[in-house]
Amino acid sequence: MLPDPDVTVVVVARGGPQGLARSVRSALEQSLPGVEVVIVDEAGGPPAARATARLVAGARDRVRAFALQERSGGDGRARNLGLRYARGRYVMFLDAGDTLDPHACKTMVTAAAQAGADLVAGRSVQASRGGERTRFPHLYGERRLHPSIADAPELLDDAMAADKCYRRAFLERQHLRFVCRLRHADLLFTAAAYASARPIAVVPDRVLHRSADRAGVPPTDLGDFADRLEILRRTGALLRARGAEHLARRVEARFTGRVLPRCLRELRGREPGHRDAFVELARGYLAELDETLLADAGRIPAIAALMVLEGDTAAAMAAADYAPRGAGRPVLAIEPVERDGRVYWPGAHLGTPLGRRVLDITDLGLGTAPLGALRLGGEVTRMRRAGRALHVSGTVANPLGRLGPGTGLSGVLEIRDRHRDGRAFEVPVTVGARNGEITWDAVFVPDAVIRPTGLADRTWGLWLRLRAGASTVEIRLTSDGTAHRGLVLPVRPRLTRAAGDRLEAYVAPTGELALRVAAEGWPARAALPALRRARREIGSGIPLPARRPAPPCDDHRVRRGRDPRLQACRFRGRRTGRGPGPS
Repeated sequence: MLPDPDVTVVVVARGGPQGLARSVRSALEQSLPGVEVVIVDEAGGPPAARATARLVAGARDRVRAFALQERSGGDGRARNLGLRYARGRYVMFLDAGDTLDPHACKTMVTAAAQAGADLVAGRSVQASRGGERTRFPHLYGERRLHPSIADAPELLDDAMAADKCYRRAFLERQHLRFVCRLRHADLLFTAAAYASARPIAVVPDRVLHRSADRAGVPPTDLGDFADRLEILRRTGALLRARGAEHLARRVEARFTGRVLPRCLRELRGREPGHRDAFVELARGYLAELDETLLADAGRIPAIAALMVLEGDTAAAMAAADYAPRGAGRPVLAIEPVERDGRVYWPGAHLGTPLGRRVLDITDLGLGTAPLGALRLGGEVTRMRRAGRALHVSGTVANPLGRLGPGTGLSGVLEIRDRHRDGRAFEVPVTVGARNGEITWDAVFVPDAVIRPTGLADRTWGLWLRLRAGASTVEIRLTSDGTAHRGLVLPVRPRLTRAAGDRLEAYVAPTGELALRVAAEGWPARAALPALRRARREIGSGIPLPARRPAPPCDDHRVRRGRDPRLQACRFRGRRTGRGPGPS
Protein backbone atom coordinates (compact mmCIF):
# COMPACT_ATOMS: atom_id res chain seq x y z
CA MET A 1 0.00 0.00 0.00
CA LEU A 2 1.26 3.46 -0.87
CA PRO A 3 2.42 5.22 2.33
CA ASP A 4 1.29 8.72 1.35
CA PRO A 5 -0.60 8.81 -1.96
CA ASP A 6 -0.56 12.08 -3.84
CA VAL A 7 -3.94 11.41 -5.49
CA THR A 8 -6.89 9.16 -4.74
CA VAL A 9 -8.99 8.37 -7.80
CA VAL A 10 -12.52 7.32 -6.82
CA VAL A 11 -14.10 5.05 -9.42
CA VAL A 12 -17.76 4.00 -9.20
CA ALA A 13 -18.17 0.45 -10.58
CA ARG A 14 -21.08 0.89 -12.92
CA GLY A 15 -21.66 -0.81 -16.27
CA GLY A 16 -19.62 -3.68 -17.67
CA PRO A 17 -16.35 -5.04 -16.28
CA GLN A 18 -14.39 -3.98 -19.37
CA GLY A 19 -15.19 -0.31 -18.77
CA LEU A 20 -14.23 -0.57 -15.10
CA ALA A 21 -10.93 -2.26 -15.96
CA ARG A 22 -10.17 0.46 -18.54
CA SER A 23 -10.77 3.22 -16.00
CA VAL A 24 -8.71 1.63 -13.22
CA ARG A 25 -5.85 0.85 -15.60
CA SER A 26 -5.73 4.48 -16.74
CA ALA A 27 -5.36 5.59 -13.11
CA LEU A 28 -2.67 3.01 -12.27
CA GLU A 29 -0.62 3.90 -15.37
CA GLN A 30 -0.30 7.59 -14.49
CA SER A 31 3.09 9.26 -14.95
CA LEU A 32 2.70 10.46 -11.34
CA PRO A 33 3.64 7.38 -9.28
CA GLY A 34 1.76 8.24 -6.09
CA VAL A 35 -1.78 7.41 -7.26
CA GLU A 36 -4.18 5.06 -5.48
CA VAL A 37 -7.58 3.86 -6.67
CA VAL A 38 -10.67 3.41 -4.53
CA ILE A 39 -13.38 1.37 -6.28
CA VAL A 40 -16.94 1.59 -4.99
CA ASP A 41 -19.25 -1.18 -6.19
CA GLU A 42 -22.79 0.15 -6.09
CA ALA A 43 -24.65 -3.16 -5.74
CA GLY A 44 -23.47 -4.27 -9.17
CA GLY A 45 -24.03 -7.96 -8.44
CA PRO A 46 -21.65 -10.91 -8.93
CA PRO A 47 -20.13 -9.72 -12.27
CA ALA A 48 -19.09 -6.36 -10.78
CA ALA A 49 -17.84 -8.07 -7.62
CA ARG A 50 -15.68 -10.50 -9.60
CA ALA A 51 -14.28 -7.71 -11.80
CA THR A 52 -13.46 -5.62 -8.73
CA ALA A 53 -11.79 -8.54 -6.99
CA ARG A 54 -9.55 -9.16 -10.01
CA LEU A 55 -8.47 -5.52 -10.10
CA VAL A 56 -7.68 -5.50 -6.37
CA ALA A 57 -5.74 -8.75 -6.66
CA GLY A 58 -3.67 -7.33 -9.52
CA ALA A 59 -2.51 -4.27 -7.53
CA ARG A 60 -3.15 -4.84 -3.83
CA ASP A 61 -0.82 -2.04 -2.75
CA ARG A 62 -2.65 0.58 -4.87
CA VAL A 63 -6.27 -0.52 -5.26
CA ARG A 64 -8.91 -0.86 -2.55
CA ALA A 65 -12.57 -1.69 -3.01
CA PHE A 66 -15.76 -1.10 -1.04
CA ALA A 67 -19.34 -2.08 -1.77
CA LEU A 68 -22.82 -0.66 -1.26
CA GLN A 69 -25.64 -3.11 -0.69
CA GLU A 70 -28.24 -1.19 -2.70
CA ARG A 71 -28.36 1.26 -5.55
CA SER A 72 -28.98 4.87 -4.57
CA GLY A 73 -30.28 6.23 -7.88
CA GLY A 74 -27.18 8.33 -8.51
CA ASP A 75 -23.43 8.34 -7.92
CA GLY A 76 -23.59 10.56 -4.82
CA ARG A 77 -23.62 7.91 -2.11
CA ALA A 78 -20.93 5.83 -3.83
CA ARG A 79 -18.63 8.81 -4.28
CA ASN A 80 -19.13 9.87 -0.68
CA LEU A 81 -18.04 6.38 0.43
CA GLY A 82 -14.96 6.69 -1.75
CA LEU A 83 -14.18 10.07 -0.18
CA ARG A 84 -14.47 8.57 3.29
CA TYR A 85 -11.68 6.10 2.55
CA ALA A 86 -9.51 8.35 0.37
CA ARG A 87 -5.97 8.88 1.70
CA GLY A 88 -4.48 11.08 -1.03
CA ARG A 89 -3.70 14.75 -0.63
CA TYR A 90 -5.85 15.31 -3.69
CA VAL A 91 -9.00 13.58 -4.94
CA MET A 92 -10.31 12.96 -8.44
CA PHE A 93 -13.46 11.17 -9.60
CA LEU A 94 -13.79 8.84 -12.54
CA ASP A 95 -16.85 7.16 -14.02
CA ALA A 96 -16.38 3.56 -15.11
CA GLY A 97 -15.65 3.50 -18.83
CA ASP A 98 -13.97 6.92 -18.85
CA THR A 99 -10.17 7.14 -18.75
CA LEU A 100 -7.60 9.60 -17.47
CA ASP A 101 -4.94 11.02 -19.77
CA PRO A 102 -1.56 9.44 -18.84
CA HIS A 103 -0.32 12.75 -17.39
CA ALA A 104 -3.61 13.93 -15.88
CA CYS A 105 -2.75 13.51 -12.21
CA LYS A 106 0.74 15.00 -12.61
CA THR A 107 -0.67 18.00 -14.49
CA MET A 108 -3.37 18.65 -11.90
CA VAL A 109 -1.21 18.18 -8.80
CA THR A 110 1.58 20.36 -10.23
CA ALA A 111 -0.89 23.16 -10.99
CA ALA A 112 -2.46 22.89 -7.54
CA ALA A 113 0.91 22.92 -5.76
CA GLN A 114 2.33 25.84 -7.72
CA ALA A 115 -0.75 28.00 -7.18
CA GLY A 116 -1.85 26.72 -3.79
CA ALA A 117 -5.22 26.03 -5.42
CA ASP A 118 -8.07 24.23 -3.69
CA LEU A 119 -9.51 23.17 -7.05
CA VAL A 120 -8.02 22.57 -10.50
CA ALA A 121 -10.17 22.21 -13.61
CA GLY A 122 -8.91 20.51 -16.77
CA ARG A 123 -10.08 19.72 -20.28
CA SER A 124 -12.17 16.65 -21.08
CA VAL A 125 -12.68 15.24 -24.57
CA GLN A 126 -15.10 12.79 -26.13
CA ALA A 127 -14.88 10.73 -29.30
CA SER A 128 -17.17 11.92 -32.09
CA ARG A 129 -17.68 11.24 -35.77
CA GLY A 130 -15.27 14.00 -36.68
CA GLY A 131 -12.59 12.78 -34.28
CA GLU A 132 -12.06 14.16 -30.79
CA ARG A 133 -14.40 16.82 -29.42
CA THR A 134 -13.48 19.06 -26.47
CA ARG A 135 -16.25 19.73 -23.99
CA PHE A 136 -16.65 23.44 -23.19
CA PRO A 137 -13.67 24.57 -25.31
CA HIS A 138 -14.23 28.22 -24.34
CA LEU A 139 -13.15 27.41 -20.79
CA TYR A 140 -9.87 25.66 -21.43
CA GLY A 141 -8.04 27.70 -24.04
CA GLU A 142 -5.22 28.80 -21.73
CA ARG A 143 -3.71 28.34 -18.29
CA ARG A 144 -5.38 30.62 -15.75
CA LEU A 145 -5.54 31.30 -12.03
CA HIS A 146 -8.59 32.93 -10.43
CA PRO A 147 -8.81 34.19 -6.83
CA SER A 148 -12.43 32.97 -6.70
CA ILE A 149 -15.34 31.94 -8.91
CA ALA A 150 -16.53 35.55 -8.88
CA ASP A 151 -13.66 36.30 -11.31
CA ALA A 152 -14.62 33.47 -13.70
CA PRO A 153 -18.34 32.67 -13.38
CA GLU A 154 -18.22 30.93 -16.79
CA LEU A 155 -16.50 27.97 -15.11
CA LEU A 156 -19.92 26.96 -13.77
CA ASP A 157 -20.86 25.97 -17.32
CA ASP A 158 -18.82 22.78 -16.86
CA ALA A 159 -20.56 21.19 -13.89
CA MET A 160 -18.93 17.76 -14.25
CA ALA A 161 -16.97 16.67 -11.18
CA ALA A 162 -14.75 14.14 -12.97
CA ASP A 163 -12.48 16.53 -14.89
CA LYS A 164 -11.39 18.34 -11.75
CA CYS A 165 -8.90 17.77 -8.93
CA TYR A 166 -9.78 18.74 -5.35
CA ARG A 167 -7.50 19.28 -2.37
CA ARG A 168 -8.83 16.74 0.12
CA ALA A 169 -8.20 19.02 3.13
CA PHE A 170 -10.36 21.64 1.38
CA LEU A 171 -13.24 19.17 0.93
CA GLU A 172 -13.05 18.16 4.58
CA ARG A 173 -12.80 21.74 5.82
CA GLN A 174 -15.87 22.77 3.81
CA HIS A 175 -17.76 19.51 4.56
CA LEU A 176 -18.35 19.07 0.85
CA ARG A 177 -20.18 15.89 -0.12
CA PHE A 178 -22.48 14.77 -2.92
CA VAL A 179 -26.22 14.77 -2.34
CA CYS A 180 -27.59 11.22 -2.26
CA ARG A 181 -30.50 9.61 -4.12
CA LEU A 182 -30.65 12.33 -6.77
CA ARG A 183 -29.13 12.26 -10.22
CA HIS A 184 -27.19 15.28 -11.54
CA ALA A 185 -25.56 15.68 -8.13
CA ASP A 186 -22.41 16.91 -9.93
CA LEU A 187 -24.05 20.28 -10.57
CA LEU A 188 -24.66 20.99 -6.88
CA PHE A 189 -21.30 19.57 -5.71
CA THR A 190 -19.31 21.50 -8.31
CA ALA A 191 -21.17 24.75 -7.62
CA ALA A 192 -20.52 24.37 -3.88
CA ALA A 193 -16.84 23.60 -4.49
CA TYR A 194 -16.40 26.56 -6.82
CA ALA A 195 -18.19 28.88 -4.39
CA SER A 196 -15.76 27.93 -1.61
CA ALA A 197 -12.44 27.37 -3.43
CA ARG A 198 -9.67 29.97 -3.03
CA PRO A 199 -7.95 30.08 -5.50
CA ILE A 200 -9.03 28.13 -8.60
CA ALA A 201 -6.60 26.96 -11.29
CA VAL A 202 -7.52 26.12 -14.89
CA VAL A 203 -5.24 24.09 -17.16
CA PRO A 204 -5.69 23.66 -20.93
CA ASP A 205 -4.23 20.16 -20.84
CA ARG A 206 -6.34 17.15 -21.75
CA VAL A 207 -7.30 15.39 -18.53
CA LEU A 208 -10.25 13.09 -19.18
CA HIS A 209 -11.40 10.92 -22.08
CA ARG A 210 -15.17 10.40 -21.97
CA SER A 211 -16.31 7.01 -23.18
CA ALA A 212 -17.97 6.95 -26.59
CA ASP A 213 -20.15 4.06 -25.35
CA ARG A 214 -21.73 6.11 -22.58
CA ALA A 215 -25.45 5.29 -22.44
CA GLY A 216 -27.06 7.53 -19.87
CA VAL A 217 -30.68 8.13 -19.00
CA PRO A 218 -32.41 10.22 -21.71
CA PRO A 219 -32.70 13.86 -20.61
CA THR A 220 -36.45 13.69 -21.26
CA ASP A 221 -36.96 10.84 -18.79
CA LEU A 222 -39.43 12.26 -16.27
CA GLY A 223 -37.64 10.95 -13.18
CA ASP A 224 -34.26 12.15 -14.40
CA PHE A 225 -35.67 15.56 -15.30
CA ALA A 226 -37.40 15.92 -11.92
CA ASP A 227 -34.05 15.18 -10.21
CA ARG A 228 -32.32 17.76 -12.38
CA LEU A 229 -34.86 20.42 -11.42
CA GLU A 230 -34.51 19.62 -7.71
CA ILE A 231 -30.71 19.88 -8.00
CA LEU A 232 -31.12 23.23 -9.77
CA ARG A 233 -33.37 24.49 -6.98
CA ARG A 234 -30.80 23.48 -4.35
CA THR A 235 -27.95 24.97 -6.37
CA GLY A 236 -29.72 28.30 -6.70
CA ALA A 237 -30.51 28.34 -2.97
CA LEU A 238 -26.90 27.47 -2.05
CA LEU A 239 -25.38 30.17 -4.23
CA ARG A 240 -27.82 32.81 -2.98
CA ALA A 241 -27.06 31.81 0.62
CA ARG A 242 -23.39 32.51 -0.19
CA GLY A 243 -24.34 35.95 -1.48
CA ALA A 244 -23.70 34.96 -5.10
CA GLU A 245 -26.94 36.05 -6.78
CA HIS A 246 -25.19 36.54 -10.14
CA LEU A 247 -23.90 32.95 -10.06
CA ALA A 248 -27.36 31.58 -9.26
CA ARG A 249 -28.81 33.52 -12.18
CA ARG A 250 -26.10 32.18 -14.48
CA VAL A 251 -26.98 28.59 -13.58
CA GLU A 252 -30.68 29.29 -14.11
CA ALA A 253 -30.07 31.14 -17.39
CA ARG A 254 -27.98 28.24 -18.66
CA PHE A 255 -30.85 25.87 -17.98
CA THR A 256 -33.30 28.16 -19.74
CA GLY A 257 -31.03 28.97 -22.67
CA ARG A 258 -29.25 25.64 -23.29
CA VAL A 259 -30.62 22.68 -21.37
CA LEU A 260 -34.35 23.26 -21.84
CA PRO A 261 -34.18 23.77 -25.65
CA ARG A 262 -32.09 20.59 -26.00
CA CYS A 263 -34.64 18.62 -23.98
CA LEU A 264 -37.52 20.08 -25.98
CA ARG A 265 -35.86 19.01 -29.24
CA GLU A 266 -35.50 15.45 -27.97
CA LEU A 267 -39.06 15.53 -26.66
CA ARG A 268 -40.38 14.96 -30.19
CA GLY A 269 -39.52 11.28 -29.86
CA ARG A 270 -41.90 10.89 -26.90
CA GLU A 271 -45.61 10.19 -26.68
CA PRO A 272 -47.98 13.20 -26.39
CA GLY A 273 -48.84 12.40 -22.76
CA HIS A 274 -45.15 12.19 -21.85
CA ARG A 275 -44.51 15.52 -23.57
CA ASP A 276 -47.22 17.28 -21.60
CA ALA A 277 -45.99 15.80 -18.29
CA PHE A 278 -42.45 16.95 -19.08
CA VAL A 279 -43.59 20.47 -19.93
CA GLU A 280 -45.61 20.62 -16.72
CA LEU A 281 -42.48 19.77 -14.68
CA ALA A 282 -40.48 22.46 -16.47
CA ARG A 283 -43.33 24.92 -16.07
CA GLY A 284 -43.31 24.49 -12.29
CA TYR A 285 -39.60 25.28 -12.11
CA LEU A 286 -39.67 28.22 -14.53
CA ALA A 287 -42.57 29.76 -12.61
CA GLU A 288 -40.26 30.04 -9.57
CA LEU A 289 -37.68 32.10 -11.48
CA ASP A 290 -37.53 35.83 -12.11
CA GLU A 291 -39.06 36.57 -15.52
CA THR A 292 -36.13 38.87 -16.32
CA LEU A 293 -34.08 35.70 -16.80
CA LEU A 294 -35.73 35.33 -20.20
CA ALA A 295 -33.58 38.19 -21.45
CA ASP A 296 -30.43 36.32 -20.34
CA ALA A 297 -31.46 33.07 -22.02
CA GLY A 298 -31.30 34.27 -25.63
CA ARG A 299 -33.92 35.23 -28.19
CA ILE A 300 -35.43 31.93 -29.31
CA PRO A 301 -34.80 30.04 -26.03
CA ALA A 302 -36.79 32.80 -24.30
CA ILE A 303 -39.71 32.07 -26.63
CA ALA A 304 -39.43 28.35 -25.81
CA ALA A 305 -39.41 29.08 -22.07
CA LEU A 306 -42.42 31.40 -22.34
CA MET A 307 -44.33 28.75 -24.30
CA VAL A 308 -43.53 26.26 -21.51
CA LEU A 309 -44.87 28.75 -18.97
CA GLU A 310 -48.03 29.02 -21.07
CA GLY A 311 -48.30 25.22 -21.21
CA ASP A 312 -48.14 25.25 -25.02
CA THR A 313 -46.09 22.11 -25.72
CA ALA A 314 -46.26 22.31 -29.53
CA ALA A 315 -45.14 25.95 -29.66
CA ALA A 316 -42.33 25.27 -27.16
CA MET A 317 -40.97 22.38 -29.26
CA ALA A 318 -41.26 24.49 -32.40
CA ALA A 319 -39.19 27.24 -30.78
CA ALA A 320 -36.53 24.69 -29.83
CA ASP A 321 -36.45 23.56 -33.47
CA TYR A 322 -35.64 27.13 -34.46
CA ALA A 323 -32.67 27.15 -32.04
CA PRO A 324 -30.76 24.11 -33.38
CA ARG A 325 -27.76 22.62 -31.65
CA GLY A 326 -24.36 23.36 -33.17
CA ALA A 327 -24.27 24.51 -36.76
CA GLY A 328 -27.67 23.11 -37.75
CA ARG A 329 -30.11 25.25 -39.71
CA PRO A 330 -33.23 26.58 -37.94
CA VAL A 331 -36.45 24.73 -38.69
CA LEU A 332 -39.61 26.85 -38.81
CA ALA A 333 -42.19 24.31 -37.63
CA ILE A 334 -45.01 26.68 -36.69
CA GLU A 335 -46.97 29.36 -38.50
CA PRO A 336 -46.34 32.87 -37.12
CA VAL A 337 -49.03 35.52 -37.35
CA GLU A 338 -49.08 39.19 -38.27
CA ARG A 339 -50.66 41.84 -36.04
CA ASP A 340 -50.58 45.56 -36.84
CA GLY A 341 -47.55 45.19 -39.08
CA ARG A 342 -45.61 43.07 -36.55
CA VAL A 343 -44.91 39.33 -36.78
CA TYR A 344 -45.30 37.15 -33.67
CA TRP A 345 -44.56 33.56 -32.68
CA PRO A 346 -47.24 32.31 -32.40
CA GLY A 347 -50.36 34.47 -32.09
CA ALA A 348 -52.14 32.71 -29.21
CA HIS A 349 -50.23 34.23 -26.26
CA LEU A 350 -50.14 37.96 -26.93
CA GLY A 351 -52.40 39.07 -24.11
CA THR A 352 -49.61 40.44 -21.90
CA PRO A 353 -46.79 42.96 -22.44
CA LEU A 354 -44.30 40.16 -21.68
CA GLY A 355 -45.83 37.96 -24.38
CA ARG A 356 -45.84 40.71 -26.99
CA ARG A 357 -42.24 41.64 -26.18
CA VAL A 358 -40.79 38.11 -26.15
CA LEU A 359 -42.80 36.75 -29.09
CA ASP A 360 -42.13 39.63 -31.48
CA ILE A 361 -40.02 38.10 -34.28
CA THR A 362 -40.50 40.77 -36.92
CA ASP A 363 -36.76 41.28 -37.33
CA LEU A 364 -36.25 37.60 -38.29
CA GLY A 365 -37.58 38.52 -41.71
CA LEU A 366 -39.75 35.45 -42.16
CA GLY A 367 -42.11 37.37 -44.42
CA THR A 368 -39.42 38.76 -46.71
CA ALA A 369 -36.66 36.11 -46.78
CA PRO A 370 -36.45 34.09 -50.03
CA LEU A 371 -38.49 30.89 -49.77
CA GLY A 372 -35.44 28.84 -50.67
CA ALA A 373 -33.61 30.24 -47.65
CA LEU A 374 -36.19 28.82 -45.22
CA ARG A 375 -36.15 25.31 -43.80
CA LEU A 376 -39.74 24.52 -42.83
CA GLY A 377 -41.23 21.95 -40.52
CA GLY A 378 -43.85 19.44 -41.55
CA GLU A 379 -45.76 16.68 -39.82
CA VAL A 380 -46.58 13.19 -41.03
CA THR A 381 -50.21 12.68 -40.10
CA ARG A 382 -50.70 9.19 -41.53
CA MET A 383 -48.55 6.16 -42.39
CA ARG A 384 -50.58 3.16 -43.52
CA ARG A 385 -49.64 -0.06 -45.25
CA ALA A 386 -51.87 -1.56 -47.93
CA GLY A 387 -50.35 -4.79 -49.12
CA ARG A 388 -46.82 -4.06 -50.28
CA ALA A 389 -47.51 -0.34 -50.63
CA LEU A 390 -47.08 2.34 -47.97
CA HIS A 391 -49.35 5.42 -47.95
CA VAL A 392 -47.77 8.48 -46.31
CA SER A 393 -49.41 11.88 -45.94
CA GLY A 394 -48.92 15.03 -43.93
CA THR A 395 -48.97 18.80 -43.65
CA VAL A 396 -46.39 21.57 -44.03
CA ALA A 397 -45.99 24.80 -42.06
CA ASN A 398 -46.99 27.73 -44.28
CA PRO A 399 -45.38 30.88 -42.85
CA LEU A 400 -47.64 33.88 -43.40
CA GLY A 401 -49.38 32.04 -46.25
CA ARG A 402 -46.36 32.29 -48.55
CA LEU A 403 -47.03 28.87 -50.08
CA GLY A 404 -50.19 28.67 -52.13
CA PRO A 405 -51.82 27.34 -55.30
CA GLY A 406 -50.35 30.18 -57.34
CA THR A 407 -46.78 29.06 -56.64
CA GLY A 408 -47.12 25.84 -58.67
CA LEU A 409 -46.38 23.41 -55.86
CA SER A 410 -44.74 20.04 -56.55
CA GLY A 411 -42.29 17.91 -54.66
CA VAL A 412 -40.60 14.67 -53.68
CA LEU A 413 -40.32 12.72 -50.45
CA GLU A 414 -36.65 12.10 -49.65
CA ILE A 415 -35.54 9.19 -47.47
CA ARG A 416 -32.03 10.32 -46.50
CA ASP A 417 -29.05 8.53 -45.04
CA ARG A 418 -28.79 10.26 -41.67
CA HIS A 419 -25.00 9.92 -41.43
CA ARG A 420 -23.77 10.55 -44.97
CA ASP A 421 -24.83 13.59 -46.92
CA GLY A 422 -26.09 13.23 -50.44
CA ARG A 423 -27.50 9.69 -50.28
CA ALA A 424 -31.28 9.64 -50.56
CA PHE A 425 -34.10 7.65 -52.09
CA GLU A 426 -36.76 9.81 -53.76
CA VAL A 427 -40.52 9.27 -54.03
CA PRO A 428 -42.86 11.66 -55.92
CA VAL A 429 -45.60 13.31 -53.86
CA THR A 430 -48.90 14.96 -54.65
CA VAL A 431 -49.15 18.44 -53.09
CA GLY A 432 -52.35 20.30 -52.33
CA ALA A 433 -53.12 23.80 -51.04
CA ARG A 434 -56.48 24.88 -49.68
CA ASN A 435 -57.46 27.67 -47.27
CA GLY A 436 -53.78 28.30 -46.58
CA GLU A 437 -53.08 24.68 -45.53
CA ILE A 438 -50.44 22.73 -47.46
CA THR A 439 -50.97 18.97 -47.61
CA TRP A 440 -49.09 16.20 -49.40
CA ASP A 441 -49.29 12.44 -49.85
CA ALA A 442 -47.19 9.70 -51.42
CA VAL A 443 -47.56 5.99 -52.17
CA PHE A 444 -44.62 3.66 -52.75
CA VAL A 445 -43.36 0.11 -52.14
CA PRO A 446 -40.78 0.36 -49.32
CA ASP A 447 -38.68 -2.74 -50.06
CA ALA A 448 -38.48 -1.79 -53.74
CA VAL A 449 -37.49 1.82 -53.08
CA ILE A 450 -35.44 1.77 -49.87
CA ARG A 451 -32.32 -0.34 -50.46
CA PRO A 452 -29.71 0.45 -47.79
CA THR A 453 -26.42 -1.35 -47.52
CA GLY A 454 -27.63 -2.38 -44.11
CA LEU A 455 -24.50 -1.73 -42.06
CA ALA A 456 -23.05 1.78 -42.40
CA ASP A 457 -26.43 3.26 -43.32
CA ARG A 458 -28.74 1.90 -40.66
CA THR A 459 -30.89 5.02 -40.13
CA TRP A 460 -32.77 7.07 -42.72
CA GLY A 461 -34.59 10.36 -42.13
CA LEU A 462 -37.77 11.50 -43.90
CA TRP A 463 -37.65 14.92 -45.56
CA LEU A 464 -39.75 16.73 -48.14
CA ARG A 465 -38.50 18.95 -50.96
CA LEU A 466 -41.16 21.24 -52.34
CA ARG A 467 -40.88 23.18 -55.53
CA ALA A 468 -42.72 26.51 -55.21
CA GLY A 469 -42.34 28.52 -58.39
CA ALA A 470 -38.62 29.09 -58.89
CA SER A 471 -37.78 28.18 -55.27
CA THR A 472 -37.03 24.84 -53.64
CA VAL A 473 -38.04 24.57 -50.00
CA GLU A 474 -36.68 21.90 -47.66
CA ILE A 475 -39.08 20.46 -45.05
CA ARG A 476 -38.05 18.39 -42.05
CA LEU A 477 -40.79 15.87 -41.27
CA THR A 478 -41.72 14.74 -37.79
CA SER A 479 -44.62 12.93 -36.10
CA ASP A 480 -46.64 13.43 -32.95
CA GLY A 481 -46.17 9.75 -32.10
CA THR A 482 -49.47 8.42 -33.39
CA ALA A 483 -48.89 8.28 -37.16
CA HIS A 484 -45.81 6.04 -37.00
CA ARG A 485 -46.56 4.05 -33.84
CA GLY A 486 -45.92 0.35 -34.37
CA LEU A 487 -45.05 0.79 -38.05
CA VAL A 488 -42.75 -1.96 -39.35
CA LEU A 489 -41.72 -2.20 -43.02
CA PRO A 490 -39.94 -4.96 -44.96
CA VAL A 491 -36.48 -4.18 -46.30
CA ARG A 492 -33.92 -5.92 -48.51
CA PRO A 493 -30.43 -4.62 -47.66
CA ARG A 494 -27.74 -4.96 -50.29
CA LEU A 495 -25.70 -7.01 -47.80
CA THR A 496 -28.57 -9.56 -47.82
CA ARG A 497 -31.10 -10.01 -45.05
CA ALA A 498 -28.31 -10.96 -42.66
CA ALA A 499 -27.83 -7.18 -42.27
CA GLY A 500 -31.48 -6.66 -41.30
CA ASP A 501 -34.94 -7.63 -42.42
CA ARG A 502 -37.20 -4.81 -41.27
CA LEU A 503 -37.43 -1.04 -40.96
CA GLU A 504 -38.83 0.48 -37.78
CA ALA A 505 -40.20 4.04 -37.63
CA TYR A 506 -39.10 6.37 -34.82
CA VAL A 507 -38.48 10.05 -34.12
CA ALA A 508 -34.77 10.86 -33.82
CA PRO A 509 -33.37 13.22 -31.13
CA THR A 510 -33.00 15.85 -33.89
CA GLY A 511 -36.79 15.77 -34.31
CA GLU A 512 -36.94 14.12 -37.73
CA LEU A 513 -39.13 11.11 -38.39
CA ALA A 514 -36.78 8.29 -39.36
CA LEU A 515 -36.51 4.61 -40.24
CA ARG A 516 -33.89 2.24 -38.84
CA VAL A 517 -32.75 -1.15 -40.06
CA ALA A 518 -33.55 -3.84 -37.47
CA ALA A 519 -33.70 -7.62 -37.22
CA GLU A 520 -36.68 -9.87 -36.60
CA GLY A 521 -35.90 -13.24 -38.24
CA TRP A 522 -33.20 -15.52 -36.85
CA PRO A 523 -30.59 -15.04 -39.64
CA ALA A 524 -30.52 -11.28 -39.10
CA ARG A 525 -30.78 -11.51 -35.32
CA ALA A 526 -27.76 -13.82 -35.33
CA ALA A 527 -25.64 -11.93 -37.87
CA LEU A 528 -26.48 -8.25 -37.31
CA PRO A 529 -24.79 -7.79 -33.89
CA ALA A 530 -21.55 -9.29 -35.23
CA LEU A 531 -21.67 -7.15 -38.36
CA ARG A 532 -22.23 -4.01 -36.30
CA ARG A 533 -19.34 -4.86 -33.96
CA ALA A 534 -17.10 -5.29 -36.99
CA ARG A 535 -18.34 -1.98 -38.33
CA ARG A 536 -17.43 -0.17 -35.11
CA GLU A 537 -13.96 -1.73 -35.09
CA ILE A 538 -13.20 -0.96 -38.72
CA GLY A 539 -14.60 2.57 -38.52
CA SER A 540 -16.46 4.55 -41.07
CA GLY A 541 -14.29 3.59 -44.03
CA ILE A 542 -16.23 0.53 -45.21
CA PRO A 543 -16.86 1.02 -48.95
CA LEU A 544 -20.39 0.64 -50.18
CA PRO A 545 -21.09 -2.25 -52.53
CA ALA A 546 -21.42 -1.21 -56.16
CA ARG A 547 -24.98 -0.38 -57.12
CA ARG A 548 -26.62 -2.67 -59.62
CA PRO A 549 -29.41 -1.60 -61.98
CA ALA A 550 -32.81 -2.55 -60.65
CA PRO A 551 -36.20 -3.07 -62.19
CA PRO A 552 -38.33 0.06 -61.78
CA CYS A 553 -40.64 0.37 -58.79
CA ASP A 554 -43.73 -0.04 -60.91
CA ASP A 555 -43.28 -3.75 -61.66
CA HIS A 556 -46.27 -5.83 -62.80
CA ARG A 557 -47.26 -6.75 -59.25
CA VAL A 558 -47.34 -3.14 -58.15
CA ARG A 559 -49.18 -1.93 -61.25
CA ARG A 560 -51.98 -4.30 -60.40
CA GLY A 561 -52.31 -2.26 -57.20
CA ARG A 562 -54.00 0.35 -59.43
CA ASP A 563 -52.11 3.40 -58.11
CA PRO A 564 -50.19 5.33 -60.80
CA ARG A 565 -48.14 7.18 -58.16
CA LEU A 566 -46.11 4.01 -57.52
CA GLN A 567 -43.95 4.82 -60.56
CA ALA A 568 -40.86 7.05 -60.81
CA CYS A 569 -39.15 6.23 -57.48
CA ARG A 570 -35.46 7.15 -57.70
CA PHE A 571 -32.18 6.93 -55.81
CA ARG A 572 -30.04 10.05 -55.55
CA GLY A 573 -26.39 9.14 -54.92
CA ARG A 574 -23.72 11.28 -53.34
CA ARG A 575 -21.66 12.00 -56.46
CA THR A 576 -23.54 10.47 -59.34
CA GLY A 577 -26.70 12.57 -58.98
CA ARG A 578 -29.95 10.94 -59.86
CA GLY A 579 -29.97 7.51 -61.35
CA PRO A 580 -31.83 4.24 -61.43
CA GLY A 581 -32.76 2.73 -58.10
CA PRO A 582 -30.53 0.00 -56.66
CA SER A 583 -31.81 -3.54 -56.81
